[in-house]
Amino acid sequence: MSSGGPAGGRLILTVTIPLLSLLALLWLLIPVAPTQAASSASTGTIRGHLVNGTHNNAPVAGQSVTLQMAQDGSARDLTTLKTDSQGAFLFTGLATASTVKYAVYTRYQGAQYVSDLVDLSKQAVQQIELIVYDATSSSADLAVVQATILIHEPDASKGTFTVSEIYFFQNVGKTTYVGSLNASQGRPNALLFSLPQGARNVALDQGFNSVEAIQVAGGFASDAAVPPGETQFSFSFEVPYQSTSYDFAYTFFYPTVQLSVLTPPALQASSGALSSKGLMTANSHPYLLLQNQNFRSGDQVHVRLQGLPLSSSQSQHQGLFLVPTWVWLVGGVLVMLAIIVLSSLLYHLFQRWRESKPRGHPHAQKRPAHTHAELEATRTRDKADAGSGEQDRLLHQLLELDKAFEEGRLKKTEYTEERARIKERLRVLLSLEQEKEHRRGAKERPTAGSSRSSSNAKRRSGKS
Repeated sequence: MSSGGPAGGRLILTVTIPLLSLLALLWLLIPVAPTQAASSASTGTIRGHLVNGTHNNAPVAGQSVTLQMAQDGSARDLTTLKTDSQGAFLFTGLATASTVKYAVYTRYQGAQYVSDLVDLSKQAVQQIELIVYDATSSSADLAVVQATILIHEPDASKGTFTVSEIYFFQNVGKTTYVGSLNASQGRPNALLFSLPQGARNVALDQGFNSVEAIQVAGGFASDAAVPPGETQFSFSFEVPYQSTSYDFAYTFFYPTVQLSVLTPPALQASSGALSSKGLMTANSHPYLLLQNQNFRSGDQVHVRLQGLPLSSSQSQHQGLFLVPTWVWLVGGVLVMLAIIVLSSLLYHLFQRWRESKPRGHPHAQKRPAHTHAELEATRTRDKADAGSGEQDRLLHQLLELDKAFEEGRLKKTEYTEERARIKERLRVLLSLEQEKEHRRGAKERPTAGSSRSSSNAKRRSGKS
């Protein structure tokens, strides 16, 4: 048996014990007198024929058939033989105790076929007919006559509820549908069953004996065969939940005549695709019945469950889940706006602090403010330094130019033009520097003249 896990939980597939074993357990509950069991003789006989229903019950020759016996709570194979040219088989020397039951089975073209139970306690010799069919991989003749989904009371301590599902398939053709679990081309061509998101602990029951199952998108697939006529399948699984509401989704993989969903009345179930039929009793418990008919393959039904009980730990977090989505979105936007405003305010405060902070020496704040003359002198020195720096750069270019010409990396015309350009720039810088020097000298001379005039005035005043 393969196993996997969908999102939200691990999918575990298990198979219940064989049908004959269950029946053997039931027969153990029937009281039987010890003398009756001890006196039963091995005089029983089962005669039968194996026929092919696809070919108008033609006999199947040379096919292996096995006799199985159920007794004392267990089932075991007794013997296997092949049918003769007429498809006949014969089992003799069988016990006729009422605690013993028999069945004949065979596997034909990938499907297993089992006869009805045979009780030899009242009639020691019995005749049976076992019908097989040709196999097909087409599911075109399959439909679900009735699908029933029963949702049990939720378990608040585990945060889960159990679901049981029962299907009655109808095969209207004359061949047995036998699927394959080969998923190399995507979803396997096998019998498909829907599971809600997060389903786990899937337990396969009736109809799944001696078969395999794997997880697929939206459910699971099984290689169980569906012969002509009606076939029943049943299984159960658990669904975990985190809040008081749950959206149970169901997908139709086959045309379905009728879908019935039974839920405990306390869960307040509702569905837009199913009509409420009121309360009904199943397994001595009341259930709300939601039902509708005529669904196509690919349709989907949602059943909204509300009022799911929560454990104490779940209840502590329930308040967070009840907050609408738009509230979270608005809260997030407000937080982002607050961060932007705070960042902008801090940036402006930092800029104002930088502008107000004195520059230079740490004790510069003790010095008096600069006069206009000092500022002008500073600007003049800066310009002179800039001019001096430009002269140095141009002189360096001249040296590099001469070097490149001497090494032959420049043509004479290029060398001559570039050298003339640099020299012209140097000449302009020198002229500007001389003009500045002239202006500074002119400003200093009137100052000295004024001082001499002041001295002469003082001398005349003293003579007077």
